[in-house]
Amino acid sequence: MKRMIATSLAAATLLGLAACSDQTQEDAARTADLAGDDIEANAEVAGEVLEQGAKEAAGAVAEGASNLERHIDENDTETPGPAPVLGDELNADRADPNE
Repeated sequence: MKRMIATSLAAATLLGLAACSDQTQEDAARTADLAGDDIEANAEVAGEVLEQGAKEAAGAVAEGASNLERHIDENDTETPGPAPVLGDELNADRADPNE
């Protein structure tokens, strides 16, 4: 009789552990699914932030290029002269070209 009770308790314990293990596995799977959902949502938000930042950066670069072009056009008052291809005018800005 004692043996039968011990065997019954052992069987009940093993069944309880198996059920606990199944529940633990289900909980772990659910937790992994929820973590995956969180990662996906965070990646989407990060992607949107990066996309917005890229748009703003592109706009700032375009605006800066436009401002630079306008500044050059407004301040370029020199008339271009001949290019010193042969070196004839390399020292033309000096009083004595032989210096």
